[in-house]
Amino acid sequence: MVVRNKPLITRMVWIICQIPGRVFFYIRTRRVVRCFFMVLLLFLYCEYFHYFFVLLMCKWPKLPQNDGFMYGNGDANRPIKAMVIADTHLLGVKTGHWFDKLRREWQMERSFQTSMLIHSPDVVFILGDLLDEGKWSTDAEFKKDVARFKKMFATPKDTATKVLVGNHDIGFHYMIDEHKHRRFEKAFSSPSVQLFDFHGNLFVLMNSMAMEGDGCKLCTEAVNSLEEISWQLKCAEGRSSSKSSPPICDAMEKLSYSRPILLQHFPMYRPSDVNCSLPDSAPVDEKDIPFKEKWDCLSEESTKQVFEWIKPRLILSAHTHHGCYRVHPNSVPEWTVASFSWRNKKSPTFLQVVLTPDDFAVKQCYLPSERTVITIYITGVLIALLLLLFPYKPSTTATDTDWVNKTH
Repeated sequence: MVVRNKPLITRMVWIICQIPGRVFFYIRTRRVVRCFFMVLLLFLYCEYFHYFFVLLMCKWPKLPQNDGFMYGNGDANRPIKAMVIADTHLLGVKTGHWFDKLRREWQMERSFQTSMLIHSPDVVFILGDLLDEGKWSTDAEFKKDVARFKKMFATPKDTATKVLVGNHDIGFHYMIDEHKHRRFEKAFSSPSVQLFDFHGNLFVLMNSMAMEGDGCKLCTEAVNSLEEISWQLKCAEGRSSSKSSPPICDAMEKLSYSRPILLQHFPMYRPSDVNCSLPDSAPVDEKDIPFKEKWDCLSEESTKQVFEWIKPRLILSAHTHHGCYRVHPNSVPEWTVASFSWRNKKSPTFLQVVLTPDDFAVKQCYLPSERTVITIYITGVLIALLLLLFPYKPSTTATDTDWVNKTH
């Protein structure tokens, strides 16, 4: 086709339409360009599209009584979708290599934001240890780390976010001071104990390090708040069953009662991880290591007290960096969420939870395997290098001069 006598606009359109073909021609015929293009595609897949491929495989669990439910139908009483993550451990300035920091944060941000786009949860719970060095950091360092965290784990306006405190955020009980506790509480709107009502589902969020039981100011405030919430739940339960309520209930906020879900950083008391059987549970050689109360889990005494006051129907915890599912002697199930960071776990996971006031379903979702990503990189680079060795052999002769002449 010769466009010599056509108007200028026609020639320009023709040239623009030929650009994709010419780019593809250069990629096919220039070995260096071909190799560069392959490496670029490899990078884009491994660092962006692979997250979509893996996370699309995880589907929201179905409630037994709502098997045919379709999300997004506008029903105000529909089940809610909750995403639960834990132990992100954003590195600060004191520990960790800069590349390790860069790599882990990119992986977590891409995983989280891809999940937001694909799964669109109604609420996100983050179960503590957001920062790795919060217990040591100065106010300036803490402020910088918090800003970075909020950017990485930003959620849409219509998605609620609830953050719990972990021992790396403010320290174990012996390290906590008023200042570190208050600055985390202010930064994330995260009091030591909180009752959260979300679409008729009640959640109790609790600071595990405040359950020491030694009568310190932090512990006293937390226990008093927990006791007050216990009364709120008892009063709400009494109203729902039309039972007579004690006078104290007149001053309590009226709630629509459902058995609450307890969220905290530490697991409830358990001797070890020996009875954990999830695929991402602790390695075999670590499972039978005894747990230290108030360090690896809540004390047995605090656990009994929390069960008595809250009477939860489900417990969600973290801290160990490994997954665990166990049912307590009182038939209450507990899911311990593994770390969300590849720095702590070779195969990070998170939980998807579907809830109604009377029922729930939990499913574990895996993030991309770093081993798989490395394998894809190695394979792709080898293919790109092979393309450098084999020149392109065109079936017909074509030159740039021929193509240019057609436009004049």
